[in-house]
Amino acid sequence: MPRLKSIHRCQQCGFSSPKWQGQCPGCQAWNTLVEEAVEV
Repeated sequence: MPRLKSIHRCQQCGFSSPKWQGQCPGCQAWNTLVEEAVEV
């Protein structure tokens, strides 16, 4: 059975981070990171 890992992906540029951040480091947009579950 696949394991799931939580990541946070920017809705504007697609940057992904293991934890939520208020501002995206990739495009500098605010409040665009949303949590996603991915298989590992």
